[in-house]
Amino acid sequence: MAKNAGDVILRDRMQFDLDAQGDRSTLYGRIDLSSYVNPVSREGLAIKEVRFQLRDPNGALNNSGALPPVADFLSSSGSTGVQSCLKLYATTRAYENASEVGIASPDVLCVMEKYAVCGATPAGVSPALLAWEDWYGPKDLHPEGYTVVSDLLIGVAADNWVLQAEETLEVDIMLICEPIKITTERMNEILSQAQDL
Repeated sequence: MAKNAGDVILRDRMQFDLDAQGDRSTLYGRIDLSSYVNPVSREGLAIKEVRFQLRDPNGALNNSGALPPVADFLSSSGSTGVQSCLKLYATTRAYENASEVGIASPDVLCVMEKYAVCGATPAGVSPALLAWEDWYGPKDLHPEGYTVVSDLLIGVAADNWVLQAEETLEVDIMLICEPIKITTERMNEILSQAQDL
């Protein structure tokens, strides 16, 4: 829900594939904001919130399309543990590798990391499963909203997300933004940062 009368809510959907090992090298989707931003007219967006919803519409939970919280199920004779991570982030800078992206990285609006750990077990014992999520959103990193004058990139990468290996997953994206006028000084700052890329 929009927080202020002038806020806009934008939605998009992106698909990405996992390989046979449940890996996904860094991939970007682009959210077109050209209807809301214009550097010449000094029109921009202050992005206040970003929400991600991961979906597996063709997976085992096909009635709901939900993504299971764990990334692997070891058999009862599994003897080695599995650590998995799926990372999503919003940025205005295209980083070559998602491993370079953290909350201190320039031009990053938010970072979400989903982890799943399947512990090593002796034969005949069910494996211990643990899943959690770290989320750092614009409220944490940019409390006043992150000002953009260009399109937004959504990055994704994964390691060992075996349960959905060789599947196409989806991420729904929702932005809550406020259209703003940007001062000449701030616009020059933004454009000079872009030239440093």
